[in-house]
Amino acid sequence: MSSPPPTKPPRGVKQGKETSGLLMSVIRTLSASETNEQREKERAKLEKEYKKSDARLDELVAAHAQEIMEVMQKFSSVVSALSVWGQHCDAVVARLGACRGLLRLRRDDLRRLWADARTHHYALQMLTDIERVVVSERSTRESLSAGRVLSAAHTLSAALDTANTTLSHVTALNATRQHLQLKKRELVDVIVRRLSEAVYRDERAPLTRRVSARRRTALLLAELTKSEEVTDAYLQEVTPEFEASLSEEDKTFETTVMISLEALGVLEQLKEATEKFRVQIQHELLEVIDSVSRRIIEEGEVEADAECEEDGEIPDSEGVTETGRPLARLVTSLGEEFRACATRNKRLLQLWRASLQKYRLPDSCLHTEQHYWSAVQQVLQLLLTEYLEIESVNLAAQRSAGSAVADSAELRLADYFAKKRPQRRRAKLFKLSGPPASSPSLAGRRHTYPLVCRPDPAHLHAVLPALHPLCAHIEPVTGGGECSLRAFITDYVRSGECERLAAAARATIDDVMRAPSAWRERGSPPASYGKTGARHRTIFSCCGGGWRGAWEAARAARRCGACGGADALRATSAALATLATHARAAHTRLTPTTPQGPPRAQRWLSDDDIVRFLQSLPNWTAATQPDAKISADDLKQAYEREAEILGSSLGDGAVTRKEIISDINALADLAVLCETMDWLSANIRSLPSMLGGPGGLSKISDKFLNDIASAAMIFDEISHKCLLFLHLEMRIECFHYLGQEELPSESAEGEAAGGAALLAHALLAFHEHAHTVMAPHRLAYIMSGVGEMMSAGVVWRWQGEAGARGGDARLATLRHCLAALSLPHRGLHRAHAYLHLLTCTPEEIITSVREKGAQFTELEYLNAFKVIETRRGISPADMKVHLKQLSAALGHVGVTV
Repeated sequence: MSSPPPTKPPRGVKQGKETSGLLMSVIRTLSASETNEQREKERAKLEKEYKKSDARLDELVAAHAQEIMEVMQKFSSVVSALSVWGQHCDAVVARLGACRGLLRLRRDDLRRLWADARTHHYALQMLTDIERVVVSERSTRESLSAGRVLSAAHTLSAALDTANTTLSHVTALNATRQHLQLKKRELVDVIVRRLSEAVYRDERAPLTRRVSARRRTALLLAELTKSEEVTDAYLQEVTPEFEASLSEEDKTFETTVMISLEALGVLEQLKEATEKFRVQIQHELLEVIDSVSRRIIEEGEVEADAECEEDGEIPDSEGVTETGRPLARLVTSLGEEFRACATRNKRLLQLWRASLQKYRLPDSCLHTEQHYWSAVQQVLQLLLTEYLEIESVNLAAQRSAGSAVADSAELRLADYFAKKRPQRRRAKLFKLSGPPASSPSLAGRRHTYPLVCRPDPAHLHAVLPALHPLCAHIEPVTGGGECSLRAFITDYVRSGECERLAAAARATIDDVMRAPSAWRERGSPPASYGKTGARHRTIFSCCGGGWRGAWEAARAARRCGACGGADALRATSAALATLATHARAAHTRLTPTTPQGPPRAQRWLSDDDIVRFLQSLPNWTAATQPDAKISADDLKQAYEREAEILGSSLGDGAVTRKEIISDINALADLAVLCETMDWLSANIRSLPSMLGGPGGLSKISDKFLNDIASAAMIFDEISHKCLLFLHLEMRIECFHYLGQEELPSESAEGEAAGGAALLAHALLAFHEHAHTVMAPHRLAYIMSGVGEMMSAGVVWRWQGEAGARGGDARLATLRHCLAALSLPHRGLHRAHAYLHLLTCTPEEIITSVREKGAQFTELEYLNAFKVIETRRGISPADMKVHLKQLSAALGHVGVTV
């Protein structure tokens, strides 16, 4: 049966989803039928199919009836089993409900028991912690007594951590906490003090104590294994066990510092300890001064001299007096101690910086080497203030006195270390205008370290040899500029020591110059002060003592060196000025005079033309410059020229006895004064070489060089005046004695020889006194050329008939005199020639002039003709003819000597 074609469903009817094939087919059929007939047909068709299906079902049931029966039986058994299991499950549920109730009760019991157990556990733990906290103070004390600071730090840190965290709610432990905090501060102080002792008092044992071999080995190993670059890894092995394993012989500076720093790190006090250590630097340095001072006092001077080689000291150094030797040893020992402490302090800073790095702390809080050296300079300034009796110290004084700078505050040590604002004071560095400060008494001193000697400003030069290398060591560390210690010493030298040196030098000079024996006693130049060459034989002893004062002032300035040595030279200039004043006064006093007025030599020295003429001659150059090469011909011409000029001045008239110095002792004193002044001048000119030698002043000011040049010129001037006076005096005496008038009671020849004999006696007497006093070149200037002057005097005297008598005897006496003076006779050649001229006839003289030229002046020829006219009785008319012939001969030749 074919189904009708499908028809379109009515609009608005929505087809649903098929759930069953047959049902859906029926539904579609019924829904698709548009009429009842169709529906009937469809229904009939469905019934037919239903019946067919029912029949088919019966057949199948019949065919499978047995199987269905078995299935039903099994189903019934299953249902009955399920019913039994249901009952069993109900019973189980009931039992489970009962168990649940019982378990709920047991859980509450267990929870209560567990809470009780936890309470007991925490109570026991708290009691244990409380006991550990309480006994930690005793453990810390025991560890400290055993020297184990790191173990004590760990114990105390653990106790404080427990008390502040786990037991923070236990109010009964408040007192214990306070005790632990106090113990912590005490432990930090102990550690800081231990660090200070390691830095400032490490290995400072008595000299008699010998270090064991194991100790020396430990120190050597510590030095060899020391690393310059320290990091936090270098400190990782520092533990309480490491500390406990160290014996007393194995402990070194390195291990002590590392253990102490680790203990501070455990206590979390590294940063705070830096400030404590910094503010204690000054106190520790003062303790170093105290211990070294006591050691020097206990050892005594004898033991100190025995050990000076081991300590590297120089007990007899320049400027170190017997009273200042203990202070010199003190400063030298302090310099060594401070350098050793600086080395340990540098290593401490390296280890401390590594510890701060290990505990993640900045190192900006750590002190530096500049802090240490600044404190060293501060305490040394205090030390010098007491020993040198300095009244007040201004550490911030202005370095430039000539510039207008605002007043700076004076930084006192107490203010510096207490971090207080310094008070303003006057910028004046020292108050030295009044009387010197008295020695500090025990009640007035600021510190308790003992004094090794009595305070005295002169002790500065005892400590300078040790302070110079110390300042040179400090300056590169503190930035390369001038350190405050050097500035302090420089200011003191400029403001106080310079005046003291000048006063001492002036007092020394005044004492020796005003002594009763001054300018009378003679002696050799002192061998310890300046030049003592063979050029100077004898000087006035008072000038040697006076020069000693100036020399000591210059040597003191040299010892000052870079610490105000250039300013201290003002004392030398003042001493030289005082010495020059006394020298001028002595020259005025020792210059010989006559009752009727100044002698002829003194009047000539007042004539600048004569002085310039004498100083322009080669023989003056030979006298003042011994190394100058002057030929014998130049000297001969100089003697002749000098004799001609001086003879022309002296030949105007007779030299009276009032115009010469007959006292040989006065001339000898003048010779000694000449040598003394030249010796002083030579020593003054040697000052720059002495001041600028090794260890001396690096630079000498132009002003001081000008001052010593001026002072040397003053002494040179006095020496030259003395030399010129003696030079002129000897020549004036030649004219005086050779031009004496004859006595009627004696023969002409005897009187003529007598004048020459008196001159010879005077010259020999002076030479006898002068040759042991004066330098050879200066004595030669005085005595050489005397022969030419004798010749001029003889010629002048022989220009009269009376003076020409006894000429041979006069010349013989003068030759003997020159021979005794070790002088050549050629100076008398002119006199001998003139004497021969007087024995010739006028015709012979005129012929000689025409053939050989004029040997004498026209005046001398005229005077000779007068003598010849008298002797030979020549008539005036004949003499007039001879004079005309002589004039013609002289005019023809044109030479006048």
